[in-house]
Amino acid sequence: MSNTCVSIECKDWISTVTIDNPPVNYLDKEVLARLNKTVSDVYAAQADLRVVLIASRGANFSAGIDYAGFVKMTKDEAGHFAEVGYNLLKHLENLPVPVIAAVKGETTGAGLGLALAADIRIAAADTVFSFPEAQFGVPPIFGSSQRLAKTVGIGRAKELLFTGRTVDAEEALRIGLVNKVVPTETLDEEANKLALRIAGNSLSSLRSIKMLVNVGLNEGYDVGLQQEVTAFSEAFNPDTKQWERM
Repeated sequence: MSNTCVSIECKDWISTVTIDNPPVNYLDKEVLARLNKTVSDVYAAQADLRVVLIASRGANFSAGIDYAGFVKMTKDEAGHFAEVGYNLLKHLENLPVPVIAAVKGETTGAGLGLALAADIRIAAADTVFSFPEAQFGVPPIFGSSQRLAKTVGIGRAKELLFTGRTVDAEEALRIGLVNKVVPTETLDEEANKLALRIAGNSLSSLRSIKMLVNVGLNEGYDVGLQQEVTAFSEAFNPDTKQWERM
């Protein structure tokens, strides 16, 4: 299945969703709408889906939003656009299976926000990251301010958002913005290897792990602890025997 700006390939319990909106893969209205539909369709159609991999064509993952093209938006139009992107990233974040973002080149603004909605980020060595919104007189969008703080810590998130400065791949790895840095020419191969390694594990375990970590983050430490007890005991439910299922 493919669209003009988003395509998808499903293989080995992995669905790879690829953004293709040259030259810098801006997240415009069409891309956001088709990403949302594509992710919804693939999850609904793939009962054994274990990993979603977000990738891109060309040299850049996504430069986010073309602010020069948005200067004529009204307040209502801006609010609607922000809501569409917010819903897409919440949808990705709430998928019950792991989501990997394979980033490269310019990964900035809303493009970096999209990557932050993934569970794991693997970066090419040439990736550059930033939130340049302060230079354009607007705040971050699509929940980026909240996800960045959860990922790198409050103080560092504020510094990056206040300054809009660029972070290279090695610094991104050091501060926890990405999980791994690989040579640019091997990004696709390394991202697929990681997806295959994850997909080789139990689907029920992958779902439980993601649910438990997200519950703890969103509802608190004690709630997460109790949910873990419940999830472990449920894995031994005689009606399902989840621990026997791969």
